[in-house]
Amino acid sequence: MAGDEHLEKLQAWKQRREKDVTLSFLPGQFKREVEKPFKQLGDLVGLWEELVPRELAAQTKLEGVSRGVLNVRVSSSSHLYELDRLLRESVENELKRRHRGPLVRVKLRVGVLEQDENRQEER
Repeated sequence: MAGDEHLEKLQAWKQRREKDVTLSFLPGQFKREVEKPFKQLGDLVGLWEELVPRELAAQTKLEGVSRGVLNVRVSSSSHLYELDRLLRESVENELKRRHRGPLVRVKLRVGVLEQDENRQEER
């Protein structure tokens, strides 16, 4: 009875599956959102601290690397100007030369750093 077999297959296919309430999705999500960006930034953080003066580096936050672009948040426009000048002089080329992974350019933007947010909340 081919018709019965076909109906059974359809019924099995159309049945609702039980919800997956396990945390099996976490390893993939963790790898994608935490482990990979951490590995990418791990090398760059050391280079950044070595090549950028400490006072200026304290006013920045490395946000991540995406398609060869290092995204950096800077606390103010005056620090952004100073950092941009420094990058154009030699630091960006040195980062590209010494970083193991692909790095095409550094993108700067002004934004509130986490340490600044904490200070504002205290007030």
